[in-house]
Amino acid sequence: MAMTWQRPGPYQPPWTGPPPQRVSPGVLAGVSAWRLLIVVFALYGFSDATGWTKNWAGLSQQASLATGIIYTFLLLYPLFTGGRRHEPESPWLRGATTVLLLLVMGTFFGVMGGDFDEQPFEHVWTPLVVLIDWIFVGRNQARTKWWYPLTWIAFPLAYLVYFLSAEVYRKLYKFLNPTKSGFAGTIIGFLLAVIAVGFLLYGLAKLREMFAGRSLATQPQGPSPISAPFPAQGPGFGPQPGPGQAGYGPQPGYGPPPTGPQPAYGPPLSGPQPAYGPPLSGPQPGYGPPPTGPQAVPGPPPGQGPPPGYGPPPGPPRQ
Repeated sequence: MAMTWQRPGPYQPPWTGPPPQRVSPGVLAGVSAWRLLIVVFALYGFSDATGWTKNWAGLSQQASLATGIIYTFLLLYPLFTGGRRHEPESPWLRGATTVLLLLVMGTFFGVMGGDFDEQPFEHVWTPLVVLIDWIFVGRNQARTKWWYPLTWIAFPLAYLVYFLSAEVYRKLYKFLNPTKSGFAGTIIGFLLAVIAVGFLLYGLAKLREMFAGRSLATQPQGPSPISAPFPAQGPGFGPQPGPGQAGYGPQPGYGPPPTGPQPAYGPPLSGPQPAYGPPLSGPQPGYGPPPTGPQAVPGPPPGQGPPPGYGPPPGPPRQ
């Protein structure tokens, strides 16, 4: 079979799945509005406590400012992805912010004995809306790794470094005086509390993921691509009649498999066949034993004498 060379076609990249879908406009609008509210709460609380010019040293103020910056980034994130995602794949930033604000609220009411009416946006409303965002609004918290809570102490540790280097303890948070003997134990207690709250957030994220998976499993599913009816594409194509319906049964040209010898077949042939026989023996026409003895030497063509030197070898001269 002759081989033919075919011109290769254009390069086709390997199949990597369907293209990413855009977030529903309704979902994107709702999440963006909610995170805009968080930005407003955080920046209003920061403005109420500092007036944008003073009292920046407290953990409450710096946590509110950081929350305003982080959620402004999350609010604008869909612009960087063309609307395909409304938040990053990793929930680390949201989790660290939630832990920080819960630390602020817990310290203000549990350690400092704060009042609800004293700067409520910093100590109550902003932590609550960020907690609601973690539990109910966002989606990437389902990807939380088990070790994330161990790293969510990064923000409190960063503030601790600032707290000690700027000597904030001289005018704020007298219970965190590094010159006292219980300072190290207090810091360790705060860090362990932050880790515990982080694991609580991790558990809430996994619990929400479990319930979301169950709700999807109980939803009615549409017909599968294989079982769905095909459009008619010609005679005989489409659903076939079932038992009790007209046309059900063996179709013309079909039936049980034939048994026994068929007309075109029979037992194996034996004995000599007409076109065959025993092997030939003896001399065949045109064939014989090889010649023996002297053979006739071909002579010259008729009408011509022997050429010079042609003939028997000359004998001795006659007397």
